Amino acid sequence: MKLIKLMLVLALLLLVACGRANNGTYKEEIYDTPEETPIYAPEPYDSHLYDVFTSGRTRGEYLCDLDFLYNILRKNYPFFGVILRSHGVDMHARYLEAREHIENRDDFLSDDYFSATLNNFFIRPARGIGHLSTIPRDCQLGVLQFLQVLSYSIEQGMVELQPFLDELNNPATRALHNLTDADFIPPLQGVDSAVYATTSDNIQTYVIEDGRIAYVNIMAMNDATMEIDRVTLLDFFQQIAGYDHLIIDLRLNGGGGGSYFLDLVMSPNIAYPLYYNNYIFLTGGEHSRNMLSPWLGPITRAIDFDILERFPYFHSNDIDMLNYYIYSSIYIEPSHGSGIFGGKVWLLVSPHTFSAAAYAAAVVKQTGFATLVGQPTGGGGLGITPLLLALPNTGIVLRYAAGYGVDYLGRENYEHGIHPHYRNRPGMDALETALAMIEDGNY
Repeated sequence: MKLIKLMLVLALLLLVACGRANNGTYKEEIYDTPEETPIYAPEPYDSHLYDVFTSGRTRGEYLCDLDFLYNILRKNYPFFGVILRSHGVDMHARYLEAREHIENRDDFLSDDYFSATLNNFFIRPARGIGHLSTIPRDCQLGVLQFLQVLSYSIEQGMVELQPFLDELNNPATRALHNLTDADFIPPLQGVDSAVYATTSDNIQTYVIEDGRIAYVNIMAMNDATMEIDRVTLLDFFQQIAGYDHLIIDLRLNGGGGGSYFLDLVMSPNIAYPLYYNNYIFLTGGEHSRNMLSPWLGPITRAIDFDILERFPYFHSNDIDMLNYYIYSSIYIEPSHGSGIFGGKVWLLVSPHTFSAAAYAAAVVKQTGFATLVGQPTGGGGLGITPLLLALPNTGIVLRYAAGYGVDYLGRENYEHGIHPHYRNRPGMDALETALAMIEDGNY
C-alpha cells in the first residue's frame, strides 16, 4: 500500500524535478564511483577551474555539478544498460563528452548553457527511460504547485514526504526558482484551487453502435482534471451500463497520476475487489534509500537466486547493478456496488501509452479487467514514482526513477513495455482490430 500511496500523492512529479541540500559553494572533492567508470579528477589548483563567467559561477562549479549528477545516476538509476540496448547510447561516454565540452568551453558558460548541456548529453539521449528529465528555469508555477501538495500533505500527517520537500529546500534551488519561506508553508485551505481545472476536454466519449458498443478516449491522467473527469466518466458509464462492449483508448495517453485509472475507471465497474502485484528492483544507492526509506522502511530484501529464478527473461547484464527488491501489492475496491458497466471492456494501447497509462495497462492485464489490443506500451508503468535531485551549485532540479520494474517474465518495462493480448491485425489500427474482433465474436 505504501508504494501505491507514493505513486498517488506525487503525481505532480510529472511536472517537476528535484532538489538537494548544499551550501552553494564548489568543493574540490571527487565523489566515489564504481571502479569501472572512474571520474576524471581535476587538479585542485588548476587555474582553469576558477574562470568566472557572467553567471558568477566558476568552471569548477559547473564541473562539480556534472560529476555530482553522474555519480548519483551511477549509484541510483538502474537504466544505463536499458538505454544502451534500446537506443545505442553509452551514458558513461556521454558523461565524458559533456565534461570535455565544459572544460574546453572558453568563450562563456552560464546556467542556461549548462542546463542545455545536461539535456543534450543526458536527458534527450535517454528518451524518457527512467523518467530522466530536468525542470526548466521558467517552470516556477509547476514547482510552486508541487510545493503546495508536499507541504500540505506533510501537515496532514504524511511525514514520509519530508525528504521530497527537503530536496527542494536548499539555497541553490530556492535561488534558481525564486522561492521564499512562504512557498514552503502549507496552504491554509488545502492545495490552491487554481491548481485544478474547472473545465476539461480530456475525455471524449462516443456511442459506436447504439445499445451495443461504446467508446471513451482518455488523453491524460491528470490530477488537475480528475474530479471533472470523474463526473464525465461516471455519467457515461451510467448511460451505457447495459451495453455489451466498452472500448477505452489509451493509445496517446502519456500518463499522470497513478490513482486516476484505478479510481475513475476500474473501481466504478467492478463487482469484487481486484489485486495487483509486481516486483521492483533497486540498486540500493544512498540517495534513493534516503528518499524511499520513510515510505518503505529499511530496504533490506537482497536479490538472491530464488528471486531471479522466477524471471527467466531478466536481462543478465543488469543484474550486477541491482542489489535489492521490493514486492508491491495493491488492492482495488469496488466503488459502486456490483459495478456500473457489466459488459466486456477493451483497452487500446500503443508505444505512446506511457508512465501511469502503462501502469494502468499492467494492472488491467494482470487483473483481467479488460482485453488489451494494439502494440506494446511505452515504459514507466512498473517502477516507483520518480525521485527528486538538485545539483549543489546551480540548483537545477531533475527527476529520475530508481525502480527497475519487470513483468512476470522479468522483462524490464521501459525496454519491453506491456504487451497486449492481441496485436493489431494487418492493415488495421487498434480500434479497427477491436471492432473486427467484436464482429467476429473472436475473443
